[in-house]
Amino acid sequence: MGIEFGIALVLFTALLWVVVTFTILSGIDRPERKARRQERRADRAEKRRIRYRPVAGGSRLAQRGKHPRILHPH
Repeated sequence: MGIEFGIALVLFTALLWVVVTFTILSGIDRPERKARRQERRADRAEKRRIRYRPVAGGSRLAQRGKHPRILHPH
């Protein structure tokens, strides 16, 4: 029974070491991943944003909102 207990102890120690190592590495990398994720989100939001140009004062487009649009059936 001493050999099985020794093998189980070694395997448990190895598993514990792997879990602790991944936990530490994950904790170190988390702020960097969060910053990269925020940068990507800001870039996507900037690409999605539509930039409108101002309309000249006397053009038809500037007066467009004053008259309701009349729809003509085809």
